[in-house]
Amino acid sequence: MATAQPPAGSPALRLFVLGHSETMRRAITNARALGRVEVVDVRDDPAAAEAARILATPTLLREDDRPARIVGDLRDLEAVRAHLGPPYDNPPGGDDPPAHHDR
Repeated sequence: MATAQPPAGSPALRLFVLGHSETMRRAITNARALGRVEVVDVRDDPAAAEAARILATPTLLREDDRPARIVGDLRDLEAVRAHLGPPYDNPPGGDDPPAHHDR
């Protein structure tokens, strides 16, 4: 089965959210740290969510030749970048600051 490609010039990343909760705002901020991202509120565009088979929000989709799907607020950008792969695996301007983990 072929994967649908985004229209030329559109972002390869789409973030599906539901509303404006703190979790959704954090996911939007973190997704934008990766580069251009189209944000889709599933209340405003339920057909897009259905077409993309979104079952939970927030969900980040990479829609190019290396499709990927990540569910959650994307707070661990190092892990998100590793999962997405090139070109998202290298942050703009250099390396990420050291990760701080709550223990």
